[in-house]
Amino acid sequence: MPANHNDQDFLDILNLLTVDQLKPRFKSCPAAGTAPARKAELVNAMKTWLSGNGLALVWQSLSPLEQQAVRTSLYSSDGWFDERRFEVEFGALPSWFTERYHYYHTPAEQYKLGWFFYPPGRNQSGQRIPDWLQERLISLVSPPEPARLLPDELPASQPANMVIVERERAAARELRLMLVLLQEGKLKVSDKTGLPGKALLQKISTRLEEYYPDAPCEDAPGVAHIKAFGWIMLLQASRWVQRQAGRLVLTSEGLGQMSAPLHQTLRHLWLDWLDSQILDEFSRIDIVKGQTGKGAKSLTPVPDRRHAIAAALTEAPAGGWVSYPALSRFILVGGHEFEITEDVSTLYLCERHYGTLYHAEWEVLQGRYLRCVLMEYAATLGLIDVVLVPPQQPEPDYGYMWGADDVYCLSRYDGLLYVRLNALGAYCLGLTRDYEDPSASQRTPLTMQKGGRLGFSQPPTEAEQLLIEGFADALGEHGWQLSGEKMLTLLENGGSLEPLRDFIAKRDPQPFLPEDSEQLLVSCEGNARAVAVAGSRLLLHCRDEQTATAIAAHPLTANLCQTAGDNRLLIEPRREQDFRQALHQAGYGMV
Repeated sequence: MPANHNDQDFLDILNLLTVDQLKPRFKSCPAAGTAPARKAELVNAMKTWLSGNGLALVWQSLSPLEQQAVRTSLYSSDGWFDERRFEVEFGALPSWFTERYHYYHTPAEQYKLGWFFYPPGRNQSGQRIPDWLQERLISLVSPPEPARLLPDELPASQPANMVIVERERAAARELRLMLVLLQEGKLKVSDKTGLPGKALLQKISTRLEEYYPDAPCEDAPGVAHIKAFGWIMLLQASRWVQRQAGRLVLTSEGLGQMSAPLHQTLRHLWLDWLDSQILDEFSRIDIVKGQTGKGAKSLTPVPDRRHAIAAALTEAPAGGWVSYPALSRFILVGGHEFEITEDVSTLYLCERHYGTLYHAEWEVLQGRYLRCVLMEYAATLGLIDVVLVPPQQPEPDYGYMWGADDVYCLSRYDGLLYVRLNALGAYCLGLTRDYEDPSASQRTPLTMQKGGRLGFSQPPTEAEQLLIEGFADALGEHGWQLSGEKMLTLLENGGSLEPLRDFIAKRDPQPFLPEDSEQLLVSCEGNARAVAVAGSRLLLHCRDEQTATAIAAHPLTANLCQTAGDNRLLIEPRREQDFRQALHQAGYGMV
């Protein structure tokens, strides 16, 4: 923009202010001299003072906090002062932004920032450094240090209820379990919403090491099923899984993942979930109402929020703990901030009129969403390890809000204290090219015996035990029995026995399986699709066999039914009305 244009723009901004608004600015710097009485002279005097050495003098007289306000606005937001971001980063606002309206009670010293910040125009809100001033400040004000996430030490004195949850290896074991449940056709969700029922969540949670095995807070329903819910939604977001009549099944492409390295599958699940839109995780913050109807139209795109958080995680120190407050603050000040809604007034607690979240702070909305993504998705997939306490907060950060007086927590995720990006997370986020799974190379020797029995020479690893569980039943401490029922169930749902064959071949030195065991596998593979559902039929009972034979042979009804032995007939449900009409014409009735 040409300099002379900026000159005039700055004069226009000064002229928008009244004398009562200009004089305190001028008087805040005694070196500027006596403030002229007339507005035109006052405007020219201020511009002349800032054109010379006055700008440097005012800058040097600012407090460190005030200088940070100028520096961050100049370099981070095109001159605009972001109150929310600044207060989160520095813990307080300069007095100018809280006291400038109290003309007769505010010391002149607090008006020094008024030399730098002005309303951008008539009837426009906010405070901004005009372009004319920005040109002069660039050479005077050094850029701020870039925001960085630094590793932190866990407190030496840890609360008795604090737990460290390492997820890197556990996630691979749980993924194998979920894939087995998929093959068995046991993952059922609502056809309408895609959400799992409470009974399924409880069943899966008993086989997972949930963050909270019990429900430690009455204001956090579902806290005992966080990982179970996360796994189901992550699988639904994958290109390898589809919903059929309320049941999650693997696609033909997904069947190949049964034998793929688990860390690669975890990475693909993460990448697919980032761009999926099957669920807005903010809906998991149950206490916040107004997310449907009019409020739903204002919610921001979910993938944008997820990608912002993923980008922030790429800057986390690999292998080092980071406190949750530090991570949340970094997302806001490090260029990864996101919004939940474009109209926060649509969201509320308890009651729409009184409980509006119009003045909600970052931690109330963005912070709860961030905690949900970290615990229910990133940690569930094994990208991060976490440190947790029960979700109820001894010093809540929402006590100022109407309707939250008697609430122990705002979400089931409020107990998150620390996160740590592990090696699997670095791989899934693209920070490393490959990942070495420490459990993949562990192979416990076994012997395939007659009768379909498998005997391990020592206790198998958890990953081995989880895989074999999908094909066999436990017989004791180290023994297993191949289960024809389990294998047929897997094959019926599109699965394969190749992972089992590969598993045995890498652990049993015998060149061939025992004959009866091989026969069992071949029989299951050959008979898995021996019977196919051709469609539903209505079974009709006639009064006697002669009547059934007569109707089946009658020219009007012969093409609409078929005999089913004795005095029974079968018809297609969709042709029931046609059959009834033809039956009447043939001289028979049907009740």
